[in-house]
Amino acid sequence: MTLHRFYCENITTPTVELNDSQARHLYAVLRLNTDDQVELFNGQGKIAAARIISATNKKTTLKIESAQTIKNKINNNIIIATSIAKGDRFDWLIAKCTELGINRITPVMFERTVKLPKNPKIVERWKNITIESAKQCKTPFLPAIDNPLKLTDAIKTLTADYPDSILLFGSPDTNCPSITDLNTMSKNIIAFVGPEGGFTPEEESFLKNKNTKPVKLTNTILRIETAAIAFASALAIQRDKN
Repeated sequence: MTLHRFYCENITTPTVELNDSQARHLYAVLRLNTDDQVELFNGQGKIAAARIISATNKKTTLKIESAQTIKNKINNNIIIATSIAKGDRFDWLIAKCTELGINRITPVMFERTVKLPKNPKIVERWKNITIESAKQCKTPFLPAIDNPLKLTDAIKTLTADYPDSILLFGSPDTNCPSITDLNTMSKNIIAFVGPEGGFTPEEESFLKNKNTKPVKLTNTILRIETAAIAFASALAIQRDKN
């Protein structure tokens, strides 16, 4: 039987508690209760089988029965540095990148980025989306999500964190090499996705000066979320051949 899955940041003690939203889902939505068994994950590779000791709408206490830790690959990180899209389109992008096992999502503010988030808790909202997506797709890892950054800051931050990475950006130039022709296995990859309307000439020049290679995704013009998922899918397929 497949166990219902819940996010629990701290799986280090014999008994743990679920936060409000996870407890509410367990008790009020799924109607689980005392002595039912569930699976917990902390988003960092630790998974545990646990049994419910007590449950209410606001607080659930569980006993850890067994646990295992899955190690993430060190040199196969995929980072999607993407322009912010409008409304639920960016929510969808984050959910699908989580399903594909992307390691980090960096929202980037380009010159032609139309929608900038005004919600001061937007990153917390995005993180909650990754949790719900991870519960469904059974990944043991959550992607890191950055605060929105300008392109210059994103390049500086990401290349410092991944100094030996391959840098790519999606280009509408059909003469560029295809993403499927590149050998990206056993490498950290940072993939930049531009806004609708594309990169400005200055941004494209800046990326190339930072040794960022233009690649072709398809022969068509893609929306932000489609391009991000195309990038993520192609890179994840290559990585997971290992």
